[in-house]
Amino acid sequence: MLDREHAEFGPDYADHGLLFCWEDGRPPHPDTITRRFHTLAAAAGLPKINLHDVRHSYATAGRDAKIDWKALSHRIGHADVAFTMKQYVQSDLEVDRQVATALAELIIGGSLASVDITDKTGSGDLGETV
Repeated sequence: MLDREHAEFGPDYADHGLLFCWEDGRPPHPDTITRRFHTLAAAAGLPKINLHDVRHSYATAGRDAKIDWKALSHRIGHADVAFTMKQYVQSDLEVDRQVATALAELIIGGSLASVDITDKTGSGDLGETV
């Protein structure tokens, strides 16, 4: 579409290499894009978030869908896959539990047992529950 618009405007097209631009290639004010985004999101009944948060949501959804890190990094415009991984690999308690359980199954053939090491009698003797 940009190439077509460029051809239609000919030498009057101001090519700044931008994705968001007016038909003649001029860049819009950044607030124009933000306002339009908020208008469209509100009309769709979506919660109000910052436009940059859409990028993080996109990357997080890709991570959760097990999209290849290199492909995801390329799609969101990062030059370095390691940077993408650093930004979007976040600690998640449920994922951490899944990892612990999977490793326990590999190591001891089952889920980790719950151990209660509190002294409920006051005797100094620690009771164990499995």
